[in-house]
Amino acid sequence: MKISTKATLATVIAIGTVALIAAMIGWANAEVEDAARQRRQTTEIARVLNDLRLVTFEYILHRHERARQQEREVNTRLERLIAANPYTEPEQVALLKHLRVRSEMTHGLFGELQPLPADTASALPDDEVTRRFEVHLSNRLLIYQQESVTDAMDLGRFSTERINAAQQRVVLVIAAGLALIAAITATAAVLIHRNVLAPIAQLEQATREVAAGNWSYQLDIRGEDEIGQLSRNFNAMTQALRDAFARIEQSNEELAALNKEIEAFSYSVSHDLRGPLRSMDGFSLALLEDYAEGLDAQGRDYLQRIRAASQRMARLIDELLGLSRVTRAELAIRAVNLSEIARDIADTLGQQQPQRSVHWAIEENMMVQADRALMQIAMQNLLENAWKFTGKTESPLIRVGTQELDGQKVCFVADYGVGFDMAYAQRLFGAFQRLHHESEFSGTGIGLAIVQRIFRRHGARIWAQAKPDQGATFFFSLTEQIDERNEQGHPAG
Repeated sequence: MKISTKATLATVIAIGTVALIAAMIGWANAEVEDAARQRRQTTEIARVLNDLRLVTFEYILHRHERARQQEREVNTRLERLIAANPYTEPEQVALLKHLRVRSEMTHGLFGELQPLPADTASALPDDEVTRRFEVHLSNRLLIYQQESVTDAMDLGRFSTERINAAQQRVVLVIAAGLALIAAITATAAVLIHRNVLAPIAQLEQATREVAAGNWSYQLDIRGEDEIGQLSRNFNAMTQALRDAFARIEQSNEELAALNKEIEAFSYSVSHDLRGPLRSMDGFSLALLEDYAEGLDAQGRDYLQRIRAASQRMARLIDELLGLSRVTRAELAIRAVNLSEIARDIADTLGQQQPQRSVHWAIEENMMVQADRALMQIAMQNLLENAWKFTGKTESPLIRVGTQELDGQKVCFVADYGVGFDMAYAQRLFGAFQRLHHESEFSGTGIGLAIVQRIFRRHGARIWAQAKPDQGATFFFSLTEQIDERNEQGHPAG
């Protein structure tokens, strides 16, 4: 069952429970109100009976016609009250029936009491027989009225008992409702903990395990709800990740083997090819020095070209080996002052070509988190390019500094040399890619490829902006890094 369906069912049960409790409380309250109404009716009957007794006493004592008239009015009120009959219990119905019969009897007996003439001093007749009859009649009348009052009191007692019972039912209903709500709440809490919270806790533990590198961790949640489906998807994801990392590990092994082959090739290039190149350069130089007189100008030019090609080949080999070392070098991240590196490189370039007058503008204390050795190589290539491409510029200026771009602090190396067309910028960082002919500016076309690879190793990027004959600016951003040696144990590292 889906969690949404469970939530809907729980809501319906909760609403139904509240509605049932409300209905039960309403029924119990209606019972209390009905019992209270019966009690008011009984109280009114008892009050009317007392009025009737008072009128009877007054008539027996004084035999006034006014008392007879009052008796008829009170008896009429009593008949209306009895006729209302708000009672439903058999005992109450029986008492009311007896009360109705006695009411009729007392009214009939009251009618048999004869009024005395107005000039008679005594309320009782002089005839002994008549007097005894009147006394007997009066006693029976009062007895019946007293019994009626007793019945009215019994009716009141029944009403009070019903009120008390109804109030007890209200209390019991409320208590039962609260107990039912507590039971439903406890059941819901147990079900939520078992079906929702506990699986979520397992999912959380699973994510921690996977984040820690335990890719073999499996969830054991077999529910058919969303969490169960999420568990199955999670297990499928970890399985896919295990397969992917197995393939990556295999690729890494193949790459490691390839790197060894490349190292072997680099060793061969470094040792086996440099020897012939040195021989070509050396013997060409020997021919030029020892047999120059036997060679014409074209022959000497051929030998110079052989020397230049062998030297260029040697530099190209050095650059390729440098690119390989940059790829394999282990990073040692620490605080690096680019300003000091740039100033040292500028001084070295000035010493190598003292005839050039280049103005340097290097910002102070440019601090970054990087590998110092690799930053030395990157800055060496960038500044040598700036030095080279300002060689034909009058009053050359090279700037090294920082600026804000899109809320991020970036470093830059700018020159005001020959620049280049941005239409060819995509070729800028490719190996052996050149935007200027070697006859104009010497080079192997690998320097910027090395620079880009260095910044990639640092998780940074480098880009350029330029215009022909207006110079070029290379921007790069460096972020906080951790030592690469600490990442090698991670499965994704």
